[in-house]
Amino acid sequence: MPKFYFSIIDDTDDATYENIKPVYDFLYDKDIFITKTVWVYPVLDKYSSGDCLERQEYADYIKLLSSRGYEIGLHNVGSADYDSPYTRDKILEGIERFHDILGFYPTICVNHSYNPDSIYGGYKRFNFPFSFLVRKLYPQYGRTFYGEVEGSKYFWGDKYKELFKYSRNHECGNINTIAYDKYMPYIDHKRDKYANYWYSATFAPNPQVFNYVVTPHSIRHLENVGGCCIIFTHLGYYYKNGQLDSGFVERINMLAENPNGIYLPVTKTLDAIAENRELAGKVKYPVIPAFGKFILEFKHLLTRVKFRKIIKIDDYAFKNLKKEMFVK
Repeated sequence: MPKFYFSIIDDTDDATYENIKPVYDFLYDKDIFITKTVWVYPVLDKYSSGDCLERQEYADYIKLLSSRGYEIGLHNVGSADYDSPYTRDKILEGIERFHDILGFYPTICVNHSYNPDSIYGGYKRFNFPFSFLVRKLYPQYGRTFYGEVEGSKYFWGDKYKELFKYSRNHECGNINTIAYDKYMPYIDHKRDKYANYWYSATFAPNPQVFNYVVTPHSIRHLENVGGCCIIFTHLGYYYKNGQLDSGFVERINMLAENPNGIYLPVTKTLDAIAENRELAGKVKYPVIPAFGKFILEFKHLLTRVKFRKIIKIDDYAFKNLKKEMFVK
């Protein structure tokens, strides 16, 4: 059977020392290595909760994860709403604080949804006409994000490009992420001034979606085609009432028992894809064509509609948020 890749990018929303330690100890016991993001500063936005590196127990555990082989990245320096105090000076200070606490600089970052310092955030992830559509359908993503806007108090694009090799953008509902995005990791010339290479992820923000997308059948399919899955989720949701989510445990056990699985953090997974391309005589980091980007954007929005409006198991249902981002 061909080898296949499976990784996870764990956005740190709602993650605490108490609820992520059981998850990561379980993953470590199964030799599955992924990427965990963190916040340097305390939570400020109204939708999120969780620990940051200012909590000693949490910081010590993050250092342990790094020593075990887990990749530690940023989810912005802190979570905030549109009146964020995380301006350029505070962001740069936060990056240095990350280094002081953990002993290294982050090499991967994922935008937090509401932060105005996000790089190419919100509707800026999309080209026209989908950028226009997103501004209409997602009011909270229709405001301006300034991380790459020179002259803005939130500008830090120069530091972002210096530190971070890979940036996450589009999403799919298919376990085989690379079947959806055959270009990743790729260059996007409309977004390359302050970002390097882009990748997509499989949408699974909570255990319900994870267990819907990652199934015994889909894992076998991923193996049969020698595919690559990069899951986007929030592992802070997976441990409740003293127990790990049973579906998650079942699926991780199935992956761990498969000798053809390669379980690396996201940067190492994307590096392997790029290096395999180069060995095959192909361009290591292709430029995404306009039509290819159009298709990714279209399918991305269909994925969001599917899980929010049809199946109704995305985070707005999972967290029982009353105010939807979609306009009815």
